[in-house]
Amino acid sequence: MKWLHIIVFVVLNTCLFGQNLTVKVSATTQNPSLNESFKLEYKLVLDGSGSVQINGRIGVKKPDFSKFKLVSEKAGRSGFNFGGFDMEMALHQYTVVLQPKKEGKYIIDPVSFQIGGTEYKSQPVTIHVGAAPKGQVSAPATNPNLFGKIQVSRSSIFKGEHIITTAKIYSRYNRLSLNESDFPMADGFWNEEIKSGKEGWPVKTENVGGVMYNVYTVKKDLLYPQKTGELKIPPFSATLVADRSFFNNGTQIKIKSNSPTIKIKSIPNEPANFSGMVGTFSMDAEISKTELSQDEGVDIRVKIKGKGNLQQMGDLPLTFPLDFDTYDPQKEEKIVSSTSGLSGYKTFNFLGIPRTGGEFNIGPIELVYFNTKSKQFETLTSDVWKIKVNKSVDNNAVGSNTVDQQKVTVLSDGIRHIRESSVLFSKDQLIYRSWYFWLLYLGPLLLVLIFSSVNKYLKKRPNNERITRQKKAAKIALSVLEEAKSNLHNNRMNDFHESMLSGLFSYLKNKIQMELISMNKETIQTSLASKGAQEETILVFISIIEKCEISQYAPTSELGSEELYNSGIDTIKKLEHELVN
Repeated sequence: MKWLHIIVFVVLNTCLFGQNLTVKVSATTQNPSLNESFKLEYKLVLDGSGSVQINGRIGVKKPDFSKFKLVSEKAGRSGFNFGGFDMEMALHQYTVVLQPKKEGKYIIDPVSFQIGGTEYKSQPVTIHVGAAPKGQVSAPATNPNLFGKIQVSRSSIFKGEHIITTAKIYSRYNRLSLNESDFPMADGFWNEEIKSGKEGWPVKTENVGGVMYNVYTVKKDLLYPQKTGELKIPPFSATLVADRSFFNNGTQIKIKSNSPTIKIKSIPNEPANFSGMVGTFSMDAEISKTELSQDEGVDIRVKIKGKGNLQQMGDLPLTFPLDFDTYDPQKEEKIVSSTSGLSGYKTFNFLGIPRTGGEFNIGPIELVYFNTKSKQFETLTSDVWKIKVNKSVDNNAVGSNTVDQQKVTVLSDGIRHIRESSVLFSKDQLIYRSWYFWLLYLGPLLLVLIFSSVNKYLKKRPNNERITRQKKAAKIALSVLEEAKSNLHNNRMNDFHESMLSGLFSYLKNKIQMELISMNKETIQTSLASKGAQEETILVFISIIEKCEISQYAPTSELGSEELYNSGIDTIKKLEHELVN
C-alpha cells in the first residue's frame, strides 16, 4: 500500500494544469415513498478545463438532514472511474443514505468540499416524498439496503408433493461481493439442489415496499416432505462486502434471512397398496418371450416415467410362479431436477427361470399413485402374460430311465452256467476295414463339411433375410428419420423425438441384431464397440438417445432442434464406415 499513499500525496499536493474542480451529485431516486430509503452520492471531480492547485486534506461540510432518518453515511477518497472512452477522477466522495419521516416536498442544501481556503459546492437536491404503497412489506429495519430472503413456491402441500425454495439477496448498493455463506439443510425434507448453469442465475430488479432492489438469486432447492405437520425452512446467513473498489476496501455486512413455515398435509383415504408416489406417471411393460424351454430365462422390462418423486420410488411388486427361480431386478434411471420438479424414468428388468414345464401366468404389475392434477389415486396396471414352458428333452430321458429301473426285478440269485459252445466268424465276415466301416467312420466328417459349405453359401446369398436387413440397416433408419424431420418442421415435437428413437433403435436391431428389450446404455456401448465402432461415435449415439428420451417428459428447445436431427444422420453414417459386418 506504500506506493498508493505516495500517488495520492503527489496528486493532492500538485498543481493540476488544465483541470477545474466541480461537485457532481446523484440520487437513486428523487421521488421516494414514506419510509423508503434512498442514497445521495456527492463526488468532487476534475472537469478537464482550467487549472487548480490542491494543497492539504479535503474537508466535507454536510447540510441539515434532521427531516430525514440518517441510515448511513461515508466519506473518503474515491478514485478513477472509466465510462465508455471517458475517464473521470474523483478526488473525494461523500455518500449518505436517508429515509423520509413524513410526506411532502423537501429541498436538501448543497454539500461542500473544502480545500485550503476554497470551497466547492454541489447543487441542492429536491426530494418529493409520497405515501407508502398499501399491501407491500417494508424491508427489514436493521438494514433496509441489504437483506436476505427465502421465498417458497407454496406454503401448503400434500406429503410427496414438492416445493421450490429460492434464497435471494436484496441490495441497493452499487457493488456487492459475497465472502461467506451458510445454507443449512431443511429437516424433514428430501433435498435436491437445482443447478443454475454456467451463467448462473440472472440478476433482476424487484419492488419491495415501493423501493427498487437488485435481487441476486444465490440458491434454489427442490424439496419433497417426508412427514406431515408444520415444517420450518432454516434461515441462511451470509457475509458480504458492499461498495468495494480499488481505492476502497468496502463495508463488511452480515445478514440472516427469514425462516418460512410449510404446512404438510396427509393425503386422505390412502389405499393399503399405495406406493407413496405422488405426481403424474405412466408405465411401459413388455416380456421378452411367451414360449420357452425349461431352464431358459424370461425377461420382463418395466419402465415408469413422468413427473414426481421418482427418486423415492421403491421396488415394483412383481411375483413369479413358485416353480420359477427369481433374482433382484436390474435398475436403470434417468432423473433431472428443474423448477417444475423431478422428471424422468426408472427401468426395472426382472429375470425368471422356470424349473418345470407347463403353462403359467405372470403379472399383472400394479402401481398405485396419487395424481397431483386430478387429486385422486390412480393405478397403473400391466398385462397378464401367459407363457408356455416346454419340458426339457434331457429331463424326459432321465425320467424314463428312472421308471424303467423301478420295474426291474431279480430273476435269480444263483451263478449263471458257463456257455459250453461258441460261434466263430471268418475274417471276411468282420466289419473292420469293410466299405461300410469306412462309410460309418468318415461319414460324420463328410456331413459336417457339407453342412458347413451349404451354410456359408446360404449366408452369402443376397436373398438371405438377415444379411439383407443388415445391409439395408442405414437405409431403413434414414427413411424413419425422414419422418422425424417432417415432424420437426411441423412443430410436432413429441412425434419428432419418438421418430428419432424409432430410427436409431431400428438401426441397432437390423445392423447388429439387438432386441429392443435388451437395449440400454451398457449393452449398446458394448455391442457397438465389439463391432469396431469408435468410442466417440458411440458416446454421441447414446447421447442422442438420452436427449430424445428426456424430451418426452422434460421438453426443452435445445432437444427439439435441427442440430439433433443432423447429429443422428451423421452418427449413423459414421457407424456405417466403422462397424465390421
